[in-house]
Amino acid sequence: MKYSSFFDFEKCYLSNELWPDFINKIGISRAKLAVHQALDIQRMHGTSSTLPVLILETCGSALVDSHVVKTHIGLSYVEHGMIFIYSKKLNAIQLLIDNID
Repeated sequence: MKYSSFFDFEKCYLSNELWPDFINKIGISRAKLAVHQALDIQRMHGTSSTLPVLILETCGSALVDSHVVKTHIGLSYVEHGMIFIYSKKLNAIQLLIDNID
């Protein structure tokens, strides 16, 4: 089965700098709020086969099929509370686990 996505994960590199840079740009309170909103979208509209994505350039959120993520970046295990931070501008992605409180 072929999956398509707005996100071009094949061209992305894994980063450990997206989250700290995002906090420096908008502040910790607003960054946490953006993450919680993405997780809320997962809780309201997601399934066990979706994963929330926080889009840095817009602070927007989306859901992607976890199979797309597994296919393009090799993540074989998706658990509750995981979120991807995505930067289209930087072609980068970072995985967070909801322990930011």
